[in-house]
Amino acid sequence: MVRRVRWWLMAGLILLPSCFDPAVAQTPTSSVARPLITIIGELTYRERIALPPGATLLVTLTEPDQADPDAPTLARQRIDLAGQQVPLRFRLTAAAVSLKAGRRYAVRAVIHDERGRPLWSIQSAHVIDPGETLANLGVLMLTRVSMEEADTAAAPAIGFQCGEHEVTARFAGDAMELHLDGATHRLTQSLSASGARYTGDAAGQPLEFWNKGREARLTLGDTVYPRCLQMIGEDEGDGSSYEAHGYGPAWTLRIAGDRLQLVRIGAETTEIARIHLPERQLLADGYRYAARLGDVDLKVTVTPGLCLDRRSGVPFPDKVAVVKGEQRYDGCGGDTVAVLQRGEWRVTSLNGEALAQPESLTITFMPDGTVAGRSGCNRFLSRYRADADGLSINGRSMAGTMMACLPDIMHREQAFLSALGAVERHGMDEDGTLTLTGPDDVEIVLRAIAP
Repeated sequence: MVRRVRWWLMAGLILLPSCFDPAVAQTPTSSVARPLITIIGELTYRERIALPPGATLLVTLTEPDQADPDAPTLARQRIDLAGQQVPLRFRLTAAAVSLKAGRRYAVRAVIHDERGRPLWSIQSAHVIDPGETLANLGVLMLTRVSMEEADTAAAPAIGFQCGEHEVTARFAGDAMELHLDGATHRLTQSLSASGARYTGDAAGQPLEFWNKGREARLTLGDTVYPRCLQMIGEDEGDGSSYEAHGYGPAWTLRIAGDRLQLVRIGAETTEIARIHLPERQLLADGYRYAARLGDVDLKVTVTPGLCLDRRSGVPFPDKVAVVKGEQRYDGCGGDTVAVLQRGEWRVTSLNGEALAQPESLTITFMPDGTVAGRSGCNRFLSRYRADADGLSINGRSMAGTMMACLPDIMHREQAFLSALGAVERHGMDEDGTLTLTGPDDVEIVLRAIAP
């Protein structure tokens, strides 16, 4: 039988009739230990206004209470629209076990311009039956974001360290957006004797952020956070930066432009030291910065080599040691994406099931933000983003060949591509095993293929 191969760039739903047919997904297969549900819909608006170049779409599925900072994100999809106009189709993949029959779930969609300003948005509630493999939400009508909200989102993000909590603030006029513990809150400016005081509400509790230059005070209800100190921004210097972190006590190091910043987080206080970046000293196995910090010596040594975050297991390319006087702090540094880009990865287990032929599923993360590989019967191509907080693969931008194979291979391919779209986190073991995970134990286990 002659097979015809062609690539499809998906502007709407993934158009692989065999690999992504919802009817196929209903057929049980031993390669899927945990059933997934696909949620689709279409977004549009009434105004005759074209979306600008560089626009992106973010769609999330969460528990109904969006104000709850602990409300989990059950599914997420980010789409580079690449010139697409409304109507826009989206496709979310969630673990069926994470949904409850008869309960309503919040679907939020936001279109941003290339500067990150929200243009159109919607938040609606829907009952999703976890017993089905496909939920079609139909047409959802977007509304235009007000200029005030857009101006706030376009403002530069300023990072603050409040004890063990990292806070991001965006200021615009008499409003601000505060990102705290995974949730974003909108505050408005209130009267104050000094500084800029912003107040709002979070999960029914009063929220206050009192900014005084490079310092701030943060309170949520009866909780008063440790003193907040402003971090070095990426725009301070030449735009490039290097970061490292560790624990016991918690600390972070950032090198941006010609400055070095060390943050040490104690039980009740946060200390931030900033010094002019000393000359780099080359070592046999890395490099070092040596300087005086107050009345003690400070040495920062960076040694290339796999380093795993002690708490999350996220891999980093460097081991970093900070010695301040008699105190030594060890941790990890560099960009985690550099570890992913070291070569080709072979899938050894999918959703808890070991693969008899692991060479049939592979992944390669490329420096240009593209991820590609073999999906069993076909090959795929998509976009990805990875940092210290997680990993996501854009299912909407996915492309794939269209070859037909045996039904069990096609079922496994559909399960693999669905799992890729649900990935939110990545971690690594000491032996180099890479694990990609998503909501409710969606899991892809990989091993590097020796060159």
